[in-house]
Amino acid sequence: MATPGAARRGPAGRDTLRPYRLTVARTERVTPHTLRVTLTGPDLASYTEVGPEPRCKVLLPPTPDTEVVVPDGVPFWDALADLPESVRPIVRTYTVRAARPADLEIDIDFVLHGDTGPASRWAGSARPGDSVGLYGCLSSFAPPADTAAYLLVGDETSLPAIAGIAASLPAGVPVRVIVEVDSVAEEQPLESAADLAVTWLHRDGAEPGTGTGLLDAVRAESVDQRVFAWVAGESAAVQSIRALLVLERDLTKQRVYFSGYWRRGHAEDD
Repeated sequence: MATPGAARRGPAGRDTLRPYRLTVARTERVTPHTLRVTLTGPDLASYTEVGPEPRCKVLLPPTPDTEVVVPDGVPFWDALADLPESVRPIVRTYTVRAARPADLEIDIDFVLHGDTGPASRWAGSARPGDSVGLYGCLSSFAPPADTAAYLLVGDETSLPAIAGIAASLPAGVPVRVIVEVDSVAEEQPLESAADLAVTWLHRDGAEPGTGTGLLDAVRAESVDQRVFAWVAGESAAVQSIRALLVLERDLTKQRVYFSGYWRRGHAEDD
């Protein structure tokens, strides 16, 4: 019998670790700085959902207007490394925002931040028919069986995962969501059958990763000992929040998942 706070989707894990050769179907500006890129291709008929926040390696062209070479060899990473540098794809990790295998479509949201990294540059100029690769979807969402409530914390880079987790949770379970974005224009609707309470924090033009808004908001929360906390975003902010929850709020490490999606002061090219 499922526990009251259990997610409805499948458990955390990996897919078959197969590569997908895809093309851009269309793009949609979700917010002023978030672009949704819909990918398509026959390979998606074999796509397997592995959890509510699947992260995949996205393979991008090494130079503009070139085809993406997706190797067939096993192990995949060895085959990728064996490619000549001139054709070796750029690899970045992104969360699948939505997947529709029956329609051979998958959505990935890119936060656009100018010309500071290859993924943002690629997404900003992506056109239907552009080639792209995908590999190795992975879910790490594994709350303890007795979880009675959820705390989901992050910045705009974590929104696809937070949206997926919130949508997977059952009716009645308390879910507290705290998200920092640049402004009200960057807020996105979150759908869930759960008892969802959402707080949006606005930087109002301040540089991402410079404030303590997320940490302060989490510190102000009353945290139940059966909560499962999921925290992602800028690396230093995420580690500070984890320390607060584990050292000051006495949550066990099994009840706090954390992931540094990016690091202030390090360009995406790094």
